[in-house]
Amino acid sequence: MEFTTLSIAESLFLLPMTALFLTACIPITLKVLNKNIEPSNRLTLSIATVGIIVVAVLTKLQGLNPSPLFFGALIFDKMAQEINHTVLAITLFTLFLSYSNVNTKEHTLAEHVFLVLSSATGMMTLASSTDLMVTFVGLELMSIALYVLIALGHEQRFSKEAAFKYFILGSFASAIFLFGVSFIFGVSGTTQMHVIANSAQSLLTNNNLFIIGVGMIIIGIGFKVSLFPFHAWTPDVYQGAPTPVSAFMATGVKLVMFAAFIRLAMDNFFNGSTKLNLIMQILAVLTMFAGNISALVQENVKRIVAYSSVAHAGYMFIGIIAASQASSLDAATATLFYVIIYAVMNMGAFAVISIFERQNRDGLNINNYAGIGFKKPFLGAALSIFMLSLAGMPPMVGFIGKFYVFSSAIQEGYLWLTIFGVLNSLVSAYYYLRVVVIMYMKEPSDEEIKTPGAWPAKAVVAITAVLTIIFGIMSQAIYRPSEKSVTKISQK
Repeated sequence: MEFTTLSIAESLFLLPMTALFLTACIPITLKVLNKNIEPSNRLTLSIATVGIIVVAVLTKLQGLNPSPLFFGALIFDKMAQEINHTVLAITLFTLFLSYSNVNTKEHTLAEHVFLVLSSATGMMTLASSTDLMVTFVGLELMSIALYVLIALGHEQRFSKEAAFKYFILGSFASAIFLFGVSFIFGVSGTTQMHVIANSAQSLLTNNNLFIIGVGMIIIGIGFKVSLFPFHAWTPDVYQGAPTPVSAFMATGVKLVMFAAFIRLAMDNFFNGSTKLNLIMQILAVLTMFAGNISALVQENVKRIVAYSSVAHAGYMFIGIIAASQASSLDAATATLFYVIIYAVMNMGAFAVISIFERQNRDGLNINNYAGIGFKKPFLGAALSIFMLSLAGMPPMVGFIGKFYVFSSAIQEGYLWLTIFGVLNSLVSAYYYLRVVVIMYMKEPSDEEIKTPGAWPAKAVVAITAVLTIIFGIMSQAIYRPSEKSVTKISQK
């Protein structure tokens, strides 16, 4: 392999990732040079915002390259560009929440910004990865920053416990993923997805070692997206982490990991073994039931949203199963669309929760939201929009997302999966509507609800609420770009 053949033009495609990491370093460098005195929160947020906007412009201006670069390790196609822009939006919203949240602002905001942007750099790497080893590198860059982010909250007991749990379990998942990559490399002689795609279907039919490797990769990615039975960490970590970090994990991590699933599905990694396909179907059903049934009995709002996140992973996994068997790319498009719109409505829900969060974690139980619809009409209306959309109520965008995924599954013959998906959506309506009922139909407490300095978080709430409605009415505005961006690497 001639590493000297790497051109300057090719290297320029890494400019957005490089710019994002350099932006991450600026606030913390200023703090170090200023005798460890924290820069003003407004300056830190301004630097990060300008940097993210610059990176978004660079991502758009750098153009597209439909073929893998860097010796087949990274691709900068329409799908990567769309995912990267969504990641940058999620990152900006996360920092807006962090600026307003009592558990992330003040003394450690510079470090917080550094870790969020570093994790986002890992996410951008994952979005462009076409090599399993590069996928692992992006996964670790994203995850290591998250481990520290969770522990960095000002609240001591819950955040440290959550960080330790996530670190231990995440390390096991990463090891299993890497072990699976070694099996696949041993059988195929390469870790490049588009090269393995040429023989993946026959290997799944005839080679048990390859099947084991693919199974381990599903476990590694399944941990990150909270598939059953690798979901047990989710409620504890979401509850213990500062709410902006929980939002970042629930949206950004799910987006890029399901993007990795989509690329693997389109490259025949899951097509060829009847047993593997059946196991994936069972995992999807158990994930939906585990998330929804567990959410029914929760009293903490963050735990409700956490188990909701598990259930939605099951819905998305139905799309992955359909995409792995499909001759067309409709199922892959539907799954990408669903992950993007899920990030919008879930970010909005976490934004409202973040505004009400306090340093001792009070204000997160569902009964604390009694009367919010009248005391804080804007926040109450917005949270109602997000809950109804997550439940799949028309005309919200959540209904459109489920419709596309379930329709693509029916087209591929997975009627029974769709039936279970619809049944689980009906079950989920109870705990989503329960939040709305308590906000509007339960007697509020006499305690005054204060939300000082929360204008950035309220801006996130407003933007995501409007998008949740608009994307529901004009879903083609997102679906069409997703449809154009999803193509098989091996066919480019």
